[in-house]
Amino acid sequence: MIENLQEFCRLFYTSTFIPVNVCRTPGTVLYSYPEYQNSILNITSTLPYMLTFHKNPDYYLMESFCYFGQISIEGSDEFLIIGPVFSVPVTESSIRMFMKECGISMEFKDGITSFLNNTPRISFNQFTQTLAFLHLSLNNQTVDLARHFHLDDTPSLEEISTIHSSQIHDAKEEQLFHNTYSFEQQYLECVKNGETIRLKKLMDSVEHRLIMGKIGDTLLRNVKNLMIACTTLTTRAAIAGGMDIEQAYQLSDVYINEGEKMQSVKALATLQRTMIFDFTERVAKNKLPHGMSKEISDCIQFISQHTNELIRVDDVAAFAGKSKTYISQKFKKELGFDISSFIMRCKLEEAKSLLTYSDQSLSEISSYLCFSSQAYFQNVFKKKYGLTPMQYRNQTIK
Repeated sequence: MIENLQEFCRLFYTSTFIPVNVCRTPGTVLYSYPEYQNSILNITSTLPYMLTFHKNPDYYLMESFCYFGQISIEGSDEFLIIGPVFSVPVTESSIRMFMKECGISMEFKDGITSFLNNTPRISFNQFTQTLAFLHLSLNNQTVDLARHFHLDDTPSLEEISTIHSSQIHDAKEEQLFHNTYSFEQQYLECVKNGETIRLKKLMDSVEHRLIMGKIGDTLLRNVKNLMIACTTLTTRAAIAGGMDIEQAYQLSDVYINEGEKMQSVKALATLQRTMIFDFTERVAKNKLPHGMSKEISDCIQFISQHTNELIRVDDVAAFAGKSKTYISQKFKKELGFDISSFIMRCKLEEAKSLLTYSDQSLSEISSYLCFSSQAYFQNVFKKKYGLTPMQYRNQTIK
């Protein structure tokens, strides 16, 4: 046992800023760090009675999704309670819920808000690792966290069925049923066909009326998971609509990664809507005829993925394993334009994207897309779009 427990706790707090309270059975708080002001004394005074622990060490997850942890000091009637800590930034609603759970009057809201905002956000894994560290420090015992907290346990089929049955029962009792399937089919059809106007009408008509599933422990995590699922479905629909496979997957990764960074449900909803329309508009811009053969579809994917190379008709024919004459005629018959025109179109579309979203110079873009010279790049760009590359960049910046 640590001889100077109070100094240990003080140092623990000053090095981690995780609140720590030393209590004595059956419910006395001996001292706390930080040294609380009157506005939050209610937290420490009710902690021993408010929380339920069953093992040493243990954690408690509240409805507001904040964590508390306990480490009992063996051979003593004293124990530590660490927390509250959150794994995500606190919101107005989570603060109110936390205060309600702790029985704290709303007159102390400013003090509680300041206290929670000054407490670091740590992941659940970090939190359990902290419990293990304290348990080792106080009791000289190591903990196999995965086994101790059953982190690697996989639910059995029977357990899954039990949970499923319970949720079905609750849904019927509350008359809250998933109603997204029909909407999903309709919006994915819009994405696949590149129908932005129809998509807007559809989304505006169902806003606020959709009941979605719960696939996350917190509201924010739930919305993030739903966005990941939505992005995955949208990506598949866009590919089916003719979008380049690699571009679609890369765009999907961008949206998912940006969503993971966000800490606002409203911002996530806006990003998700933007994502759906972005994919739909990209499909519309590159819409190809229905009934295209797999052979030509594969050629299109090959060209799109090699715009940064000196690609010619011979290269496309070699990829398809056909003669140059055969593949050229089939390409023209199915699409109405020749392979060379499509190669140039893909290069110029990528040039537009680089001019808009990168700070690469005209020389760098020309070289990257394998134009024979910067002058040639500028000439074919102006002939296609009526603007020089620099005029186009300046126009998009405005």
